[in-house]
Amino acid sequence: MEACKQAIRIKPNLAEARFNLGLAYWRVGDKVSALEEYKILRDLDKDMANQLIKQFYK
Repeated sequence: MEACKQAIRIKPNLAEARFNLGLAYWRVGDKVSALEEYKILRDLDKDMANQLIKQFYK
């Protein structure tokens, strides 16, 4: 999770890092943060955002 946060600090629009961070948040039960990452990702890459939301409900 920290690696994703660091990558986002360096490059905020890095969709892969947003995806991975959102998924990590979801897996540890931080659904609010996961959904925030989803919202950001949706603006960056809609296809990847759709993949993320599917992972949430897998």
